[in-house]
Amino acid sequence: MSKSNTWSAFYEATKSQPPSELLVRALEYVEHRRKAIDVGAGALKDTRFLLDQGFEVMAIDKEHLMMHEAETISSDRFHHLISSFADFNFPINEYDIASAMYALPFNPPETFEAVFQRIKDSLIKGGIMCGQFFGVRDEWHEDQNMTFHTKEQIEALLSEMEILELQEKEWEGKLASGSPKHWHVFHFIARKK
Repeated sequence: MSKSNTWSAFYEATKSQPPSELLVRALEYVEHRRKAIDVGAGALKDTRFLLDQGFEVMAIDKEHLMMHEAETISSDRFHHLISSFADFNFPINEYDIASAMYALPFNPPETFEAVFQRIKDSLIKGGIMCGQFFGVRDEWHEDQNMTFHTKEQIEALLSEMEILELQEKEWEGKLASGSPKHWHVFHFIARKK
């Protein structure tokens, strides 16, 4: 299956799913519901949820498939841009929450730390960031265009923040397309100090 077909299958399989459980939990820590960014927004299921919660939402994704989904949302609180994370101009001290559901590992290693810092910088003081890192035993760990981390590396990346949740999970599962995959994932919720 080509990469574009893989992403098409992912969008089709995920667009009608409920919001990510981690994002729902992360909202319990959010003090103000003003502005949110959905990093790697995909089929916009979490963007829709954030809009329903009253946020003004910026959704970014490098896949042009997002545009089709974006056309189904009519809200003056919804903004979107097709962009890689490295090319996006993250504003400083802007967002109450930054959600990056299964998105961060797709940022290449050479720009990962800079992008991660820019996401952290885009949060207001007390702002919440949530998402996943892929661990070094993940099935895709040999992909040079993706980034994988040890727990120690993750703790270093989050060292300037208050870690509210950090859970390591490893399992035999499936992709949204139904293909089998060995997952090694760190789920995190952190607060900007």
